[in-house]
Amino acid sequence: MAYDSRYIANLVLDRADAEGLGITNLEINKIIYFLHSTYLANFGSPLIEAKIEAWDYGPVIREIYSEFKSFGSADINTRATKLDLVSLKRVPVYEKIGEDDADFLYPIIDKYMRLGATKLVNMSHEKGGPWDLVYNASGRSNPGMEISDDLIQRYFLRQTRH
Repeated sequence: MAYDSRYIANLVLDRADAEGLGITNLEINKIIYFLHSTYLANFGSPLIEAKIEAWDYGPVIREIYSEFKSFGSADINTRATKLDLVSLKRVPVYEKIGEDDADFLYPIIDKYMRLGATKLVNMSHEKGGPWDLVYNASGRSNPGMEISDDLIQRYFLRQTRH
């Protein structure tokens, strides 16, 4: 079962806070993209439910971008929220993560959260990678510039076999 992308964002932000690291909107989008890609390549199923789009600065999850856009290029200091239908108040998005998923994701989060925006953008813009193939597709129509899970999985499976 795929997770809410806002929950994965909160996991990343919690781990970064524990290490005293700041994470920007641009960085959180790239980190979630790489988590999703690695998860997809290893397990054959998506980590997040959300669509990933090819934007100027790389892969973006629109829900995550919108959630944190008020921070601009500053570090995020809140958590992603959702409307609680009982209290009608916004509450942080937290789910229960499986132990196997946590064991898999935490080391990857720890690695990517230390790379910084420039490195994450450069990695996500790799020639022949999913973002590049969608963003720079000449003459092909791609409404919403979606980077499909199939494209991500095929590319990252090749990367893990080298």
